Amino acid sequence: MAGDEIERRRLQMLIEQYLETRKRRHDFVSIANAELAIKAVMPHCPVSNAALAEMIAAGAVTYGLGVLFDAKQTEGELPVVC
Repeated sequence: MAGDEIERRRLQMLIEQYLETRKRRHDFVSIANAELAIKAVMPHCPVSNAALAEMIAAGAVTYGLGVLFDAKQTEGELPVVC
């Protein structure tokens, strides 16, 4: 249980770091590119692809970035709506 919480906090920190870096040069974030970058650092992501996309989108809005919903959905996943 505690391990899962630590992994989720680490994931949230990675998302924030990615968005902060992205904000310096761009005014939008690609969900697909963000997922690739985050999964390169954290290959065993503790959340589903849809949940990760939602976390990235919510963070992007907080940072004042536009969101490009370009991530591919896997079979059985519902589209992310924020």
